[in-house]
Amino acid sequence: MATLKPPTNTHRSSSSSSGPPKAPLKADPTATIADNVVFQGIYPVTIGANTVIHPRAKFYAFEGPIVIGDGCIISEKATIGAPPTSSSRSTSPSPSQSPTESTPTPKKEFMIRISYFVTIGPSSTIEPGVHIHSSATIEALAIIRRGADIGSHAKVCSACEVAGGSVGEWVVVYGSGPGMRRKRARAAKPISPAVVGAALTAQTALPASAPAGKVIEDARLMVLQKEREVLGRMLVPAVRKK
Repeated sequence: MATLKPPTNTHRSSSSSSGPPKAPLKADPTATIADNVVFQGIYPVTIGANTVIHPRAKFYAFEGPIVIGDGCIISEKATIGAPPTSSSRSTSPSPSQSPTESTPTPKKEFMIRISYFVTIGPSSTIEPGVHIHSSATIEALAIIRRGADIGSHAKVCSACEVAGGSVGEWVVVYGSGPGMRRKRARAAKPISPAVVGAALTAQTALPASAPAGKVIEDARLMVLQKEREVLGRMLVPAVRKK
């Protein structure tokens, strides 16, 4: 499958030389990144294998590094991080500052970590300091506030807001605003992602011994894998045959 190569120094980031700095970017060669994704900041942004970044997504690494795991989908107009402020663009003193002048206290880093198989919906916002664990889903227009911790296989529904704190594993946040929470049905022993991937590669069904309560979630992950493959082909211009 054709894939878009990681952005080079000429990759568009919608910032001029006089504007906000471009964030250092390290993307796996198998990642698919739309040409008009914005990468700004002073900390590094890392994109994992087979992750798909939709057009007009924005990454603001002004308060800490951003790490995106393998197999994620970052949808259109999603915002990861926070736009720059006058104090967040630089943490070091000006080169013209004399040694006798007071130097600013180093700022605390607020790293954003998004683990593998996470889906971030369109126009959603992930603020600095957030950790989203594996296979979680953040739907469209959701807001995850600073310092929040979203557990594995959790789901934050459209237009909900998680104002810090934690959302447990397999918990669904639904409704409007802070919303309500409930546990998703699951089995005691999940199927590992390796087993799911092997079944998908071989185009075979999941093992017959798979716990009934986990089959739906594993099927969802398999569908997401297919979705990533299709998105990769859609975002990459067709290669003309000579």
